[in-house]
Order: sequence, then structure tokens, then C-alpha cells
Amino acid sequence: MKQFKWSLLLVLLFVLIGLVACSNDESGSTPVDSDDNSDSAEETDADTEEASGEVDLRVVTTMAGTDPAGEVFQEVLDEFVSENPHVTIENDSQSADAGTIRTKVNTDFSSDNEPDIMFYFNTIDAEGIIEEGKVVNLEEAEDIDLSGFNSMLEQQRHSDGNIYAAPQSGFYEGLFVNEKLFEEQGIELPTTWEKYEAAIKAFAETDIVPIAASTEDSYYVVEHYALAAGGMENYSAELADQNPAWAEGLDNIKKHADMGAFTPDAATIDLAMAQELFKQEQAAMIFEGSWLWGQLEEAEMGEDVTVLPMPVYADGGETGEIVGGASQGWFISTKSYEDEARHDAVVDLFNYLTSEEVIVRIAGATGQPPAKGALEGLPAYLEGGHQLISDAPAVALPINDRIYPEAFTHMRTSVPEIVSGNKTGEQVLQEAVEMEE
Repeated sequence: MKQFKWSLLLVLLFVLIGLVACSNDESGSTPVDSDDNSDSAEETDADTEEASGEVDLRVVTTMAGTDPAGEVFQEVLDEFVSENPHVTIENDSQSADAGTIRTKVNTDFSSDNEPDIMFYFNTIDAEGIIEEGKVVNLEEAEDIDLSGFNSMLEQQRHSDGNIYAAPQSGFYEGLFVNEKLFEEQGIELPTTWEKYEAAIKAFAETDIVPIAASTEDSYYVVEHYALAAGGMENYSAELADQNPAWAEGLDNIKKHADMGAFTPDAATIDLAMAQELFKQEQAAMIFEGSWLWGQLEEAEMGEDVTVLPMPVYADGGETGEIVGGASQGWFISTKSYEDEARHDAVVDLFNYLTSEEVIVRIAGATGQPPAKGALEGLPAYLEGGHQLISDAPAVALPINDRIYPEAFTHMRTSVPEIVSGNKTGEQVLQEAVEMEE
């Protein structure tokens, strides 16, 4: 009897082993090499995302750092995610100061890690990614809504005839002046070149810095001194022309530095520190863009400040000509647009960000003219800035947006050497030209 039981148990064991073996054969299960898993990880993640309906997007913009639009932009993204719970968004925005955003975008695209959507300079900075087909031609893209834009959309048209970026707002640059300080010191506003130089001399004799500036982060200083020396016709020249007005403008920065226009440490402070000098009313003037208004409102000094066009003294030039336009826009990555798993979410987010409601809302944080709709109930000082554009006999994009970034970087970072007398404007201009060749 005992022997029979053992025999029965052995039979059952063999049957069980056979069943397990058959189960494995039918499943087709085979060991998977770990290297194969690694090689297909990206495809697996994409398949999982498509199957689940969950979409992760990354957005890169310049709405970061001291940009007052940053907080509003994040609120806008949060609201989109709330309405589209299957979407998550990484806000990878970077400051536009000191070329941070340019380095970020160049690195991302060269490493095949481009953002799904970005708000970036539609200038020479975007030439490479446009030529390589890495961003979408918006006019030919299905489901993209370009309706409702004003003339700023046409300003985005590329030299090949296509539109790759949708604008958010326009901008202007100029001489921001603390009217209260001028009035307290009995100094006339710098509406002419002669009054501008007189203001520098007068403030230099007080404990108030005439002009808040970083002579290395001298983007706006370089642009406006070139404009003053040459008027719009010369200002709009190509770098290769080596226009004498540009060199004269650079040399005038030294002339005014010798008159006490800047702080003694102007060569070592950055743009943000220069802005703080102005906001703390330790400086009477600053060259800046319309985006500065947001910071001035936060500092509760907007009503004390006005913006004036750079006084032009060149023959043929006219005071009132300004630097401005619409040089940034919303781009869509071709890689993301063509990805079936991401296409719909990317299109929906783009159309949302470029809707009139959102554009006006973000523009309201900065006081800049929106590309759709209009800002209403603006305070007088913001209206004055918008009027600056309306009254301008000519408007041109910054030099920084028209020449190779490396060449302009050399020009602005060489200003301390010009101020110290180690180089002349002509020398620096020649060196910049050689970098473009």
C-alpha cells in the first residue's frame, strides 16, 4: 500500500512538471537580454505614453528670472494642465539676460533634446534650427490657429517666405528716466543730445549716478549710442559695412564714462544689478526695454518714470527713431508635432498660449503691446510708451538680433576695454567683423 502511494505521487509530480513546461512553450516566453531592454527604452516609454494617453510636455521660454511675466505664465500653464489632466508640463524657462536662453536652446537642439514648444528669438538666433527643419512652418501645419493676430505676425515672416513663430507681444527700447529725481535736482529732461550730456554732468556732481549700466552687459547702451551717432539709416547697416557711426557710438561711451556717467564698478556689475540701482533711485537714467515696466510697478515707482527716445545728434537722423519690433515668438518642434502620441497635446497647448485671452493677460504683466487684442485701462506712463511706437518715424530691431551673437557679444564685452582706453571703437568693430567672416 505504501509503495502504491509513492508511485502515485511520482506520477503526479511528472504530470505537474509536464504542465509547467507546456505552459512556458505556449507563452513563447524567452529570456530577454538586458542590453536589448536598454536599447528599446525610449520606444517603450513612448508606447506606454501613447497607450495610457498621458503626455509629458516641456516648454522653454524667456519668462524667468526678473521677467514679470514669469509668474503669470506659470499660472497659465497650471490652468491648462487643470483643464487637461492627461497632460503634464515642465516649465524649463531661462532668463534672456547674458545669453542664457541662447545657450539653453542651442544645447537642447544640438543634443536632440528640443523642447516641445518654445518662446524664443525669431532672429539670427533661430536661423540654424529653421534651416535644419527642426521647427514647424505654422502656416502649413494642420490645426494651428493663426487667426486674430495684428501686424506683428507678418514681422515674424522668415526670409524664405514662411512663418515659423507666432508673436506674443511687441517691444520698444529707450531711455528710462526718473522724472522725480530730475525735478528734485532742477535738471532738464534729456530730450536732446545737448540736454542728455548736460544731465550726465549735473548728476555726476551729486550722489546720484547719472546712468545705471553694466559696461559688459551693455546690450542697450551699445545699441542706443550707435543710434545716436548715426540715425536710423546708419544704425540699420550691416556689421560688414563697418559703419563709422557704430565706432563713434562706442567711443562716446568712453567719453561719457570719463564724465562720470556710470558707477566706478560698471565693468563688474551685471544687468540685474544695474536695474536695482535704478529701482532704488540711486541712478537717474537707464537704457532698457518695455519689459522693465513690470519691475517698476512692483517697485511702486512707475508713476515717477517716463521713457524717452534716445536723442539723435547725427545729420540725417531724427530724435524719435527707436529700437523695437516683435523679435520673439512661439515655435513648435517638428519632432513633437510629428509624434502621434504628442501631436494633439502640442497643438492644443500652442493654440491656448497664442489665444487672445492669454496673450493679453501675459502682456498685461509687462505692459508691452500685445500681438492680439489690446491692453485696456493702462496708466499714463504705459500709454506714453505705446505712443512712443506710434509716433516713431522709424523702428528697427536691435543690432543684437541682426548680427551673429558671437560678434555682438564681443562688441558689448569689449566696452570695458574701450572705457579704460585699451581699445578704440574702430578696433572693436573690426574684431567683430572678423568674427562674422
